[in-house]
Amino acid sequence: MTDRRGIRAILVWRVVPALALLTVSAAAATARGPAANAPRFEKDVLPILTAHCLKCHGDKKPKAKLDLRTPAAMLKGGESGPALTPGSAGKSLLFEMIHKGDMPPDKNAKLTAEQVRLVKAWIDAGAPAASSDPVVEDPGRKITEQDRKFWAFQKPVRPPVPRVREGERVRTPLDAFVLAKLEAKGLTLSPDAERGVLLRRVFFDLIGLPPSPQELDAFLADSRPDAYERLVDRLLASPHYGERWGRHWLDAAGYADSIGGDNDPGQVFPREGMWRYRDYVIRSLNDDKPFDRFLTEQLAGDEMGDWRSAAVMTPTMREHLIATGFLRTTVDHTFEQELNRPFERYQVLHDTIENLTSNLLGLTVQCARCHDHKFDPIAQVEYYRLLAVLKPVYNPEKWIQPQNRHLDDVSAKEKEAIERHNAVIDRQAAELKQQIAAIRQPYEKKLFEAKLAALPEAIRADTAAALQTPAEKRNAVQKYLADKLGPSLKVVPEEVARVLGENDRVKVAERQRTIAGLDGQRQSFGKIQAAWEAGESGAPPTYVFRRGNLLTRGAEVQPAVFAVLSDPRSQTLLPSSQAQKKSSGRRTAWARWLTQPDHPLTARVFVNRVWQHYFGEGIVATSDNFGHLGARPTHPELLDWLATEFVQSGWKIKALHRLIVTSSVYRQSSSHQTGADGVDPGNQLLGRMRLRRLESEAVRDAVLSVSGQLDRTLGGPPVPIEPHPDGMVVVPANGLPTPPAKGRRSLYLFARRNYNLTLLNVFDQPVMATNCTRRVHSAVPLQSLTLLNDAVMLEQADRFAARVAAAGGSEEMRIETAFRLAFARKPTLKEVASSTTLLRKLRASYGNEKLPPEQAEIKALARLCHMLMCANEFLYVG
Repeated sequence: MTDRRGIRAILVWRVVPALALLTVSAAAATARGPAANAPRFEKDVLPILTAHCLKCHGDKKPKAKLDLRTPAAMLKGGESGPALTPGSAGKSLLFEMIHKGDMPPDKNAKLTAEQVRLVKAWIDAGAPAASSDPVVEDPGRKITEQDRKFWAFQKPVRPPVPRVREGERVRTPLDAFVLAKLEAKGLTLSPDAERGVLLRRVFFDLIGLPPSPQELDAFLADSRPDAYERLVDRLLASPHYGERWGRHWLDAAGYADSIGGDNDPGQVFPREGMWRYRDYVIRSLNDDKPFDRFLTEQLAGDEMGDWRSAAVMTPTMREHLIATGFLRTTVDHTFEQELNRPFERYQVLHDTIENLTSNLLGLTVQCARCHDHKFDPIAQVEYYRLLAVLKPVYNPEKWIQPQNRHLDDVSAKEKEAIERHNAVIDRQAAELKQQIAAIRQPYEKKLFEAKLAALPEAIRADTAAALQTPAEKRNAVQKYLADKLGPSLKVVPEEVARVLGENDRVKVAERQRTIAGLDGQRQSFGKIQAAWEAGESGAPPTYVFRRGNLLTRGAEVQPAVFAVLSDPRSQTLLPSSQAQKKSSGRRTAWARWLTQPDHPLTARVFVNRVWQHYFGEGIVATSDNFGHLGARPTHPELLDWLATEFVQSGWKIKALHRLIVTSSVYRQSSSHQTGADGVDPGNQLLGRMRLRRLESEAVRDAVLSVSGQLDRTLGGPPVPIEPHPDGMVVVPANGLPTPPAKGRRSLYLFARRNYNLTLLNVFDQPVMATNCTRRVHSAVPLQSLTLLNDAVMLEQADRFAARVAAAGGSEEMRIETAFRLAFARKPTLKEVASSTTLLRKLRASYGNEKLPPEQAEIKALARLCHMLMCANEFLYVG
């Protein structure tokens, strides 16, 4: 019986080539179980093949199309058919060629008798391998109805808006969903927040900056019933809205301006032109680009137009290419030649998958790199099918190092025309420079001879000869003379300029002006950190790596989507029919699947993250994990209603923001309700607004704003930062592109993965190892110490005081101005009294230090302003 099964298995392998993807271990089990001491492929046979055979039959165009790196590849065979017949070495082409000595052809590389015996014993034992091949079974067949019933894997269905008792509190439908949960527990929404509190809240939430006193007065004086809604519309139309929400998106995308892991504070490796992607995100959000379009451009913008053969790179083509910088945000160590190895190359792919899935799908899939997911229905083979979507962009076999991974922002024809234009200018400038050199040469000669004459006569001739001899041809004496005396004999341009005759001075000046004019006519082009496919030989093959080890390659897989999230009748991802000839279309197809209106996760994940930024916690608290180990939604019907509303509104992000911030849930006070803590201690039902700490960037931007030093310029290259020996990282005082650059918004500072500005790091700037979908806020003594002692804080406090003093008025009026700038409210009578007492004591103290009264006054005011910027009310929105 066993022998008949073995014969049948061998016949199947020979007759049905498609079954060659079945595993060796499965075939061996069908034939007969291998003995316990039988040779194993990974331990015994692969080292032999690696040493003797894989040079010709490895991954780079294997000879006769025969790949010997895995049993599956041997079963698939090459031009002469399968190379392996499990259970019979005599019928295996591999053993036949080795046994005859025909392979390897090099006489010095022949296998030893012991090695031949090992290969024979392995095949005769059924060619056992360490693990089964994960491509044997279609993962879709493993998905059960129970798997598909999990809430996050079902398509969102729009629920009816519930009826509530307090209908007068319902401003938007989401109020009804929240109220229904509260009323079921005998609770209700808190009263609306005071108008000044609400103003400060919505300013920070929508544009990340505090309101000015003028904006506060205008809002408080606006008695129209829709005054708040009008304010929301103005803020959504502000260019600073894109900066605020662009920062949130860049977090989830893993954005950084540096290439590598950023492990040395003194070394920075910039990713040239990456800032263009940051500005693309800001523009897209300000333009209210539909989210499905926004995603598609970032995933496959290079496949949205024929930029390769275009005569002119249109603004739209350029925008689409810049958008694909989304796929270039991952840490990449391969810019260093010693780390440009297969493992590090594949690690870039693995990190990119982690970025995409946690950001867009809210799933943790990285464990499927080595084995089927232990908790969610995601098979290992599906992980590699997703890797196949990205591999044409990050091809480990045709790797492009990150410093070379960019495109010109002009077409090939435009670049050629620019280079021709500049070549003409180069020739003209070179001719003018030769003319200037000819005019200056006699003067230089005289000056040199005068300096040479000052040397002792005995060494003049030798020194002159040494300087005239090329450096590589000088003897020992000449090298000494050139090194010792050469610098003192060098004639510098300033010396020549002082002795030029009037006529020659005019000639040189005319030519220098002409050169400057020519330089002004030069044309240039920039670089785009883009993702694109080389496309010369089609998409590269993708294989499953058993246990995640790229050295133990399994069977080849094709790109596909996760079965549990798709129609079970159609799970294969096919390239777009509109794809360019030089691109596979895989990412376009994946983006199209991702942005289907009824996709189970895309809209849910995004609206949940938007909710998280407004309320401090998402409806699903684990915003990067909607799987079985993640938190369950506190308001599942609300989440589905928001997701379907988002899609039905045309994926419009600003409409989603307006819906949330105009709701009663958002506008309510943060004060505790009587009895609510016993029923809902964690405020999961949202019976009040949560108190939220400002993010690190908003803290710094608020400091600059109230001190009057904030530079509101949009976009452009990042402002450099520098580490100091004491560990501080600061914006340098010198060397900035423009003087106001020190006051640019924090979004525009050079974004490192580890060593960001000290003030930002202290307030929990995330370490961008991969990406950050949810910031975690801490309250530690170092934050207070930094606010009290940091040189930047002290400087901004002085500027804050100067701004308050410039507003004029009595001492009480100055105190009011300071409070209105810092907290968007007037001080209470008690605060005025305390502030007045503080100023009086400080003036007396500074007077004792013999400071003039006017200096003591401004210095005391600076300390009051400093105190306000250190207060909790400055750091939190309620």
